[in-house]
Amino acid sequence: MATEDIVLVDDDRVIQKMVGGFLQRRGYAVRTAHDGIEALQFVRDRIPDLVITDVRMPELNGIELTSRLRAHHRTAGVPILMFSELSGAPDALAGYAAGADDYLPKPFELEILEAKVQSLLRRSAGATAKRNRGRMILFAHAKGGVGTTCLAVNTAVMLAAQSSKPVGLLDLDVEFGDSAVYLNLHPNRTLADLKAPPGALVDETSFEGFVTESGSVRLVVGSDFPERAELVTLPAIQLAIDRLSATCQYVLVDSPASFSERTLTALDTCDLICLVTSASLPSLKATRRCLVLFDTLGVSPQRVRLILNHSTPHAMDIGVAAAVLGRHPDFVIQNSGSLERAASTGRPLVTADPADPLVSDLRKLADSIVASLPLSLDAPD
Repeated sequence: MATEDIVLVDDDRVIQKMVGGFLQRRGYAVRTAHDGIEALQFVRDRIPDLVITDVRMPELNGIELTSRLRAHHRTAGVPILMFSELSGAPDALAGYAAGADDYLPKPFELEILEAKVQSLLRRSAGATAKRNRGRMILFAHAKGGVGTTCLAVNTAVMLAAQSSKPVGLLDLDVEFGDSAVYLNLHPNRTLADLKAPPGALVDETSFEGFVTESGSVRLVVGSDFPERAELVTLPAIQLAIDRLSATCQYVLVDSPASFSERTLTALDTCDLICLVTSASLPSLKATRRCLVLFDTLGVSPQRVRLILNHSTPHAMDIGVAAAVLGRHPDFVIQNSGSLERAASTGRPLVTADPADPLVSDLRKLADSIVASLPLSLDAPD
């Protein structure tokens, strides 16, 4: 089994030697940093399995380090154990508020430290084992108004009809998401309300309060009002992805036309990207820039399905559109007002009018997703 990698952050050389040496003797690989800035460099070089940090340090202290780690999509889920002086109870509260998973007051017994380390690593390993049990599909777009949400919702309903398990739908447009509108749902709670108690995870039963169901589609919404968007944290998004993928055969993520840390969190964990564009010049040019961005981020072209949605009545020829994009679309959704008309009734087209010619396009898209993503051995039974 691979050795767990721990970054230990403390400006006290005695603590470094005592704790670092103890953990190394217990079989862990330990990288020792003198302050938060050096720790960030270590984390940038290689993401650790656990960070142990003191609260009070020069340059960048433990609270600031924790906040920075929690604000980045690649490190938002790294377990963090914080320690400080026994008299510093406010340090513990500040650490939990910043996103620390556990707290250990000084002085401490090394055996207690090891127990907490093992507990956090087990919890993290359990979350990783659950992650992506259901296949994840990110519906992305480079410019708004191309019908991404409508396609994501209808595809989710289509997949749910073909699957033996529910299909998850995560609305990551935390300012103006409207997946619930397309399904005529009224969620009572959103991810903006999700706050785990200090040092604990939201259990499966509690998480169900954030899920609203429509048939076999399980919807989780990021936020209900634009002013609450900042309350949606990266750990909350990762938790939603983990919980949905543990119970659903597929999880579709409807993302906004931006590549914030929230979107990148989903991008990093998805199995397939459905990149939607319309056949208008501004949308096509933005989509081409998006494809370049994917390449820069190291996204394999095999993970991307380019969807040309004729969402506007005045659209250019497909050949011309392909020339602008630099590649041909994988799917073309014909122009029709059926999708929006159905959405106005709160019923997806695939259920409101299964005989509509547009449904055949959606069925081809759903079939392609199923063919591209054979279920893994640890997918939900």
